[in-house]
Amino acid sequence: MTQKEIEKQNFILWYSLYATEKEIEIARTRNREILDRLLKEYAQEVDKVNRTRHLYERIVQSKGKKTQGFDATLKINCFSR
Repeated sequence: MTQKEIEKQNFILWYSLYATEKEIEIARTRNREILDRLLKEYAQEVDKVNRTRHLYERIVQSKGKKTQGFDATLKINCFSR
């Protein structure tokens, strides 16, 4: 894996999955030029990750909302005869 490929992978994972809004804002103020360059360079990949993540979250959340839990207890009365 080349240095460029490692940079790409690290940036996409950080920006799309791990960075908080606060961390991104700090990066914008301290390293605006670098952040802008990376966003421009990897915009399509970041977008793919974001769309996939949102789709996954919608699927997981929709399943969670549709299923309801309940407690079923089976009682068996046994009488000795």
